[in-house]
Amino acid sequence: MKFLRKIIALVIGVAFVAAVVISVGLIFAVKNINVTVLSYSEDYSENYTDAKKTLSSIKGESILFVDASNINKAISGCNYSLVSYEKVYPCTVNITVKERLETFAVSVGGQYSFYDADGVYLRKDVENVNIFDGSPNVEVTGVAIEEMDEIAKIAAMFKDKFKALRSLVKSIDLDCNPQIADYTEKLFFNFKCGIVIEFDNFTELTEEKIEAAYGQFSKLSDRQKLGGVLRSYQVEDGSVKAVYFNR
Repeated sequence: MKFLRKIIALVIGVAFVAAVVISVGLIFAVKNINVTVLSYSEDYSENYTDAKKTLSSIKGESILFVDASNINKAISGCNYSLVSYEKVYPCTVNITVKERLETFAVSVGGQYSFYDADGVYLRKDVENVNIFDGSPNVEVTGVAIEEMDEIAKIAAMFKDKFKALRSLVKSIDLDCNPQIADYTEKLFFNFKCGIVIEFDNFTELTEEKIEAAYGQFSKLSDRQKLGGVLRSYQVEDGSVKAVYFNR
């Protein structure tokens, strides 16, 4: 009899725990997904619908375990990247995504590989033509695929200071030689108007060098901007200097 009562108590206990787990799962299951889309396209409604549909795969998952990796997995392969997310208990997730902006082109084997503003691969084509506006993307040369995100970060700093990238810059060239000790790595921004901005040892004091380059660029005449080189570099005392000279 005591043995039977123990079995009954165990069954009741297991049932109670199962009921609690199921109840908690139902309470904290994601039911509402509020999506904000930062879009570059004119048809915002289409982008919103597309993003909402893509992120609907998160519905039903426990909000306790929803994080950036879940959301990035849901939007992988889509034309969106995660900006931020917020969990509102018990069952709502607010998500902000941005449309991936096609920005860079890398020539590979007779084709162009295109990357977004964050240096993430998008697509391939035989011509360097932006899918949104039909203008050329910024062509990047001398850069390994795994370095594209780093170049994209520098380009973003450049765009923030110069207030433009694709409309100003035709191409970005990397000059490096790891086989030579103390080789001065250079990053060149080749402007459509003709001038070239050169950043020496561009991974060091990057923002300061861009700031100095912009300050000097702003002082140039329209004629000077048609050619020549504006070099931004660090001098011996540790400060950064930008100098313009004709080739």
